Amino acid sequence: MDIKFTVGQQRFNHRAAAVIVKEGHLLIHRNVRDDFWALPGGRIRLMESGAEAVIREIKEELGLKAEATRFLAVQENFFTYDEVSFHEVGFYYEVNVSDDMTVTSKDFFGVEGEELVYRYVPIDQLQSVKLYPEKLTMMIQSGEWAPLFSNDV
Repeated sequence: MDIKFTVGQQRFNHRAAAVIVKEGHLLIHRNVRDDFWALPGGRIRLMESGAEAVIREIKEELGLKAEATRFLAVQENFFTYDEVSFHEVGFYYEVNVSDDMTVTSKDFFGVEGEELVYRYVPIDQLQSVKLYPEKLTMMIQSGEWAPLFSNDV
């Protein structure tokens, strides 16, 4: 069972996200109906660690074997999406993909279908995409991760 619950028009969400860097490029994804990007990952399940969740999500979404090599940060995020107010707590991990994955400048779909679009973007060009949470761009480019970051402070 995913760790999430909804009360009226408010939702709590517990998420794990993968920072996958290959050949100076960061792997990002978005829903086909959205105009913004995020890091691959998904909800953490009850009694599942964040590292286990991010590995499972990479396998489900991309069909790839991955390893969480380092915990980077916790993120507390408040946002509205589809008229629902979210309170999200995310765990961010450095992830290595052990299966062969070609860095391409073209968008592509994962094994789950054509709802999530993936893209490799050069790290020095992250400002050219709308990546959420916004503080990710600075931390990924600098390599300096705040242990806890939020859109409030």
